[in-house]
Amino acid sequence: SFYIDDMDSSEIAYILDQHFDIAVRAGFHCTPLAHETAGTYEKGAVRASPGYFTTKREIEALIDAVEQIAAHR
Repeated sequence: SFYIDDMDSSEIAYILDQHFDIAVRAGFHCTPLAHETAGTYEKGAVRASPGYFTTKREIEALIDAVEQIAAHR
């Protein structure tokens, strides 16, 4: 899970989906108390869930996309 300062997790997830064709989950992930502790209670977090068949290239694409989003916020 991750977040970008001053961005709502839903906005990040939307951009990843619409502009990069990357599916993630945004919000509190059924753990609002954990988000309270982590300091992400207001905006939630983005969770990427790589699986067995996720390739290194796909992970690198996610990292590149997040870097681009963070640079243009």
